Order: sequence, then C-alpha cells, then structure tokens
Amino acid sequence: MNKLLDQAADPIYSQQEETRESSGGDNDYWLLHIPNPKRLEPYTVECEDIIEAMEMTFQEGEAFKALFRKCKIRMGDGKPGDSELRCSEKVAHFGQRMVVMDQRKVEKHTCSHSTH
Repeated sequence: MNKLLDQAADPIYSQQEETRESSGGDNDYWLLHIPNPKRLEPYTVECEDIIEAMEMTFQEGEAFKALFRKCKIRMGDGKPGDSELRCSEKVAHFGQRMVVMDQRKVEKHTCSHSTH
C-alpha cells in the first residue's frame, strides 16, 4: 500500500505532523543546538536572534533563513513541505535583490562624487 496513505491513516503520525506544520510562527526548526562550541558552553541558537543581532536587512534575513532551513532539511529537521531546491531558489532570489540594491548604492555614491 502507498506509504503516504498509511501515514495519513495513522493517528499518531497525523498528530505529529500537525504539530510540526508550518504556521509562520515559532517552530523548532528555527532552533539549532551547538553541543561543542569553540569557546562557549553548549547552547541553543535561534535563527531570528542571529538575524536581529547582526542587523540584517530584509533580503539578508530571508537569504539566511533559506540557508538555515536548507541545512536543517539535510539534518532531518527541516520545515515541513520545504525542499533543498526551494531554499536554494530563495537564496538566489534574495541574493540577486541584494546585488541590485548594492549596485544602486555604488551608482548613487559615484554620481554624488562625479564632476558634472
């Protein structure tokens, strides 16, 4: 029988999947335990805390979150329904937005220092 149908019929599996469902809110896939840090005691980091502490722009934060999710998928703890390909596409999209924005900054800086 189809594995997906078997899983959907299993009440325990359905309940587990329901709790891991992507809600747009706080989820365990945003957490990462660091068991053997270089200098600190073991700790757990949250993706959003890194984004805020580093004062990332929207585009940087979205690219970082996509990389974070991609790695969590490989670790077996990814966002339900997500894929490594989708995460890579998001990194590329937001990376291209960062390139455009940085080019505008360079052009603005160059124009303000040119002698017309």
